[in-house]
Amino acid sequence: MGLLDGAKNLIGDVVAAMDRALEDTGSGKLTLALAKFYPGGLVAFLDRLRETGHGGAVDSWLSAGALPEERQAVPTSAVAACLPDAVTTRLAYDLSIPEGRVATALAEFLPAAVAAQSENGALKPQPNFSTQIR
Repeated sequence: MGLLDGAKNLIGDVVAAMDRALEDTGSGKLTLALAKFYPGGLVAFLDRLRETGHGGAVDSWLSAGALPEERQAVPTSAVAACLPDAVTTRLAYDLSIPEGRVATALAEFLPAAVAAQSENGALKPQPNFSTQIR
């Protein structure tokens, strides 16, 4: 194994560990981070995804009784386009992941997080904080 292969394995291990840590913190951490740093919180972020053509995916996350495999994905690039740079920076810090992984993590874990925060097809009341970045 060459030096480059070793570096690739190390990077892969680090990314996998970060993903496990994010999974271990649960959906509440994602939704709470969005509430703290995205203007308007989770509700506004979901509205922004709808505005950019991903309403069907968002609705599949909120759907009462939907199985995980029935939740539609939103491309990482679409999630990234909805995140201002300053919000990405704050989310990265709050979630303990590199800035370059924020959109990927949201694209991967947000469907389950939203499903956990919904009831009867609607989002449960969400916290709203004054630290939101404008």
